Amino acid sequence: MRLFAFGDSWTEGVGGNLSEELTTENLEERTIMRQKYCWPKHLSELLKCNVENYGVGAFSNNLIFNTICHKLKTEIITQDDFVVIMWSSSLRDDLPFFPNEDNFNIWGNRHKRKEHLIKYIFDGIHGENVKYNRVEKDFRNFYINNLFNDTYYDIVNQNYILHLQFIFKELGIRYVFCDAFDMMINKKINENVDRTNLIDEYRYWGYRCKTMVNLLVDTNRKDVWENNVHWAEHTEGKHPNNNGYKLIADELYRFINNNNLLTHTKSKNSYLI
Repeated sequence: MRLFAFGDSWTEGVGGNLSEELTTENLEERTIMRQKYCWPKHLSELLKCNVENYGVGAFSNNLIFNTICHKLKTEIITQDDFVVIMWSSSLRDDLPFFPNEDNFNIWGNRHKRKEHLIKYIFDGIHGENVKYNRVEKDFRNFYINNLFNDTYYDIVNQNYILHLQFIFKELGIRYVFCDAFDMMINKKINENVDRTNLIDEYRYWGYRCKTMVNLLVDTNRKDVWENNVHWAEHTEGKHPNNNGYKLIADELYRFINNNNLLTHTKSKNSYLI
């Protein structure tokens, strides 16, 4: 068995040992360093198997999703393997109804914060056409106040999850989902698009209840964070250190064993069709 891990910087292992990371500017060398302290490495030791870590800093859920699909399509992942997906924030997914080059992202009520407005509204437009830039910024403000609705993400995130769940089940591949720092499934999901009854919550750690941030915050420990400082409300861009990644691995290992997720089940047609 091999462990396949997919996610963003929390999966890559950013922050595992900051002092070591900062000894080099070479990105490949940093990735090698980070993967010595990441939760996939610790989990693979608990599972007594080799690991392939496809976590990439700043990866969006769309990129995570497409990376997994490519590995499945090319038969790099087989029935002998075990897959763990730690979803990122929907904030990182591009909105298809905005120009691609402008990288306009928004998630939930974050747009109400001044820092988010500055980063994604006023600083998000770059180009030589000053008049167009101004109008595009004005439209973003108009969009937020008149058009934005979380339902778009309710639909997208359910589709990511249900698509992979279907494929994994049909191919007989064992897996686990979890969330790094933002919940994929809105607790107040719009009932008109709610298909959460189709999601197998027994293969989803913390489903609609908690993220890995919550797991570490609940320890009330400072020594699980990269800067040895407690997680504060609205903290952004913060990562666990080696201690934190070990706790995440321990929790995933417990969840996997308690739910017998390492047991192979006979491949059969999914109830989704």
